[in-house]
Amino acid sequence: MNIAVVGSINMDLVYRVPHIVKAGETLHSTKHEMFFGGKGANQAVTAGQLGADVNFIGNVGVDVFGEQALQNLQARGVNTSSIKKVGLTGQAIIQLADSGENSIVLFAGANFLVTTEQIQAERSKIEASNALLLQLEIPMPTVELAASIAAQKGIPIILNPAPAQELSNSLLSKVSILTPNETELEVLTGLKTETDAELYQACSLLLQKGVGAVVVTLGEKGSYYLDSHEHGRIQANQVNVKDTTGAGDAFNGALAVGLCKGHSLKESILYACEVAAFAVTQIGAQPTLPLHFK
Repeated sequence: MNIAVVGSINMDLVYRVPHIVKAGETLHSTKHEMFFGGKGANQAVTAGQLGADVNFIGNVGVDVFGEQALQNLQARGVNTSSIKKVGLTGQAIIQLADSGENSIVLFAGANFLVTTEQIQAERSKIEASNALLLQLEIPMPTVELAASIAAQKGIPIILNPAPAQELSNSLLSKVSILTPNETELEVLTGLKTETDAELYQACSLLLQKGVGAVVVTLGEKGSYYLDSHEHGRIQANQVNVKDTTGAGDAFNGALAVGLCKGHSLKESILYACEVAAFAVTQIGAQPTLPLHFK
């Protein structure tokens, strides 16, 4: 089971606060921690812990954070031979409220220096994979080229369209599974996403544009999915939430693993929900997963 991940690597700087800061407000943080992050790295670490052979294509900076991030990925079993050192390592400044909700400011750094030339040089890693995981914390031309390489070989593409932005019809037509949250789905379609009927309409629009399936992550409300055969809502596991940072990334990494194991879309979503539910009971975007998830 070989999964290629093209994406971002960050160092997460987490500040515990009573509530998310409001405009013009100053808050004292009660605790400060540093964690490894970046949507691409989070997804890669999840997939690696669940038994996949993961090849990562991306960048870290020529700095201490970059070296630490590389060592962390290697220790988690991720192949880092396609990661370059350039610029400054990406960072995420995260407010973590006592409720478990978070607010994030991203500094892209080296992530925005992942070039199409770099993807061309590493295309064999994508072509040898059973699935390709993508997000949007790297330049869009890079995402589109990686998707094109995978599509030419018939390799399933899972795209997590975050941070939220509009996507070309050309890219959407190559995506096997699109995994937006409610906000991202609304940005992609311009439609409301509050009820199941509205979710169905929005997801149907994306299927009309060539997306194979849409899986909408709804946080504590679970997931909603639609493909050409079925649709429905899957309830989230009820857990003691400590930190929602990286929950969607854990979901995507686990979804890719489930599909690569030959499970159906619904079975893979159930599996991904279980992994994501565990992830939010831990602090940080890359928690260590129990062996029973393998």
